[in-house]
Amino acid sequence: MKKLAVFLLLLLPLLAADTQKTAVIAEKSEQMLTDNLGNVYLVLADRIRKFDQRGQFQKEFSNKNFGSITTADATNPLRILLFYRDFSRIIFLDNTLSQNGEPVQLEALGYPLTTLAATSYDNGLWIYDQQNFELLRLNRNLQIEQRTGNLSQQLGIELHPNFILEKDNRLFMNNPETGVLVFDVFGTYSKQLPLPGLSQFQIDDDALVWFDGKQLHSYALSTYENSVYEKPVDSLARSMRIEKPVVVVQRSDSVLIYPRR
Repeated sequence: MKKLAVFLLLLLPLLAADTQKTAVIAEKSEQMLTDNLGNVYLVLADRIRKFDQRGQFQKEFSNKNFGSITTADATNPLRILLFYRDFSRIIFLDNTLSQNGEPVQLEALGYPLTTLAATSYDNGLWIYDQQNFELLRLNRNLQIEQRTGNLSQQLGIELHPNFILEKDNRLFMNNPETGVLVFDVFGTYSKQLPLPGLSQFQIDDDALVWFDGKQLHSYALSTYENSVYEKPVDSLARSMRIEKPVVVVQRSDSVLIYPRR
């Protein structure tokens, strides 16, 4: 009886979170992303599907010419970026998931070894050129406006970045071996956050938020304090994201949406 009581006590946080969920999307996905409106985007191979914060299906986009989507960026919900690394292509979508303009051909611009891409302010984009260990910002006309130069030489570290994100006038590049590198929007290096081993993260107000396999952690960018979101805790979660209206949990076969408390 005592063992059963202990088991129920351990299960209560998960059960409490589960009873509060507002929607379930019964779909498999390889990637899950969100925007600041609480919309959810599910990526599977060459397809991206959009759902609102109630879990209602909205739109779908697929392009079979460039293989699977490597990464997607919905930081700007009006200009969603899809990066196809194997074909060195980028496609931009509007908020209805309709293609906006012709695909960006990175090899034609001289960057066939681009490994990362992210949206930037004023309809620009950031790319990481692996050949030169360099971040470059391209404007809306695909002209270079900022470039960092060889970051490996400048910083004296080995670079194997796996994620970049621009948010609130800062550019964040994740280098799992050393931590998160922070730049301003002109590509000027600012500092390194001591958060090694991350795969992805998001910026929520003044905090860098990441999922550790069970729950969300928060690192305050102004005070450098760590904290943990108590709910939801989900042992089946593959990823988790937080937005102003919702918390979204990706499982292997579904996505759960909770109201943000």
